[in-house]
Amino acid sequence: MTSGDLLEIFRDEMDDRVEPYLWSDDLCYGYINDAQQMFYRLTDGIPDGTTPEVTLLSIEPATEWYATHPSILKIRDAYRVDTGAPVTIYNQEDMASYGLRFNGRPGSLRALVIGIEDFKARAWPVPNETVDIQLTVFRLPLVDVVDDQPLNVADQHQVHLLLWVKHRAYSKQNAETFDRTRAKEFDEAFRTYCKAAKDEQRRAKHKPRAVLYGGI
Repeated sequence: MTSGDLLEIFRDEMDDRVEPYLWSDDLCYGYINDAQQMFYRLTDGIPDGTTPEVTLLSIEPATEWYATHPSILKIRDAYRVDTGAPVTIYNQEDMASYGLRFNGRPGSLRALVIGIEDFKARAWPVPNETVDIQLTVFRLPLVDVVDDQPLNVADQHQVHLLLWVKHRAYSKQNAETFDRTRAKEFDEAFRTYCKAAKDEQRRAKHKPRAVLYGGI
């Protein structure tokens, strides 16, 4: 399904098939784009460990700060490309608990600290080497919906994006479109669906564990 297909379903269900439309094509594509973004914000995001512009950090000597891609919702883990050795990810609030300090001492990269500034990671200790770091992340879609194009959501979720599209449509400040009650209903329905999708995704990511039974 494409965003154009979703738009046609929206117009049928909202009885908005005759021009001038209550909701223009451009406005609807904006709503569909927002629905994709919200779907991934409310679930775990798109797992990614292979898109270089998102998942590769090139560490340089004496450089502490590194930009992270704005699409990243969560860094899952990191490792050195040269050796495969793990690089620990710390939140700023955890530094004191682990005895980490930014004291200017150089050394081989051991950790990345996130949460100090948006879309940035700080290397610890101050790197004295050049090395590439591979990240695995959960992220948002990289391409916005601006016209009729393929959706970046699994097939089973695509039509449910309309719940958020209708929430946005009924939130439009216009005497013919604004309906606070229906906007709230579709907002709640979308969030309920996303919670169920998130639970389903997490179950699929966990492999079953063998159960060992002791003898009598």
